[in-house]
Formats: sequence, C-alpha cells, structure tokens
Amino acid sequence: MSQCQIPQPYRDAIARIQALALTTSTQGSYWVSVDFSGVLLQLNVSVSRCADLHNPTAVSQTYSVYLPPCQRAPHDALEQLQAIARELEALLPGAVAA
Repeated sequence: MSQCQIPQPYRDAIARIQALALTTSTQGSYWVSVDFSGVLLQLNVSVSRCADLHNPTAVSQTYSVYLPPCQRAPHDALEQLQAIARELEALLPGAVAA
C-alpha cells in the first residue's frame, strides 16, 4: 500500500487548491469544481463563471494532473498544481493582476 502514497508536497498543493476552490466559489464570480480520483491518482479542476452556472457546457477552464506515484504523472506535476493554485488566486475578488 505504501507504493500508492502521494508525497506530502503534492498533498499540500492539493489542499491549497481545495481551499482556494471553496473561497473562489463562495466569494467570487466563479465556481470551481475539484475532483480527485484515488484510482487514477488524478486531480481534475474545472472553473466556470457563476453567470454560466446553469450551462454545464460553459466551463471556462479545466485542468487535469496525474500525481505520483502514478506512472502517467508528468515530471512537473507539482509545478502544475502550483500553477493551478495561482490561477485560482487570480480569480479572487481584489486579486491584483501580475
């Protein structure tokens, strides 16, 4: 079972994404869906504008990252997770464009 353990930095990044998804969905103009597949070791994130809430085909952005130790995990999976977090931070009200 230890071969299926996701390394702590990835767990921390996932937790950050989940927290940002909650904040973004409740305080901003966007809703965020986060789905973790334990079977595939994959994190999927979808972002849509609240104005499009009743149009499920109007997703503005989607992200999908395989996580180690999955063999499909890219070498930069942690960087991809961190980039997703930055994208979600930018959606928050009052965020300053970089």
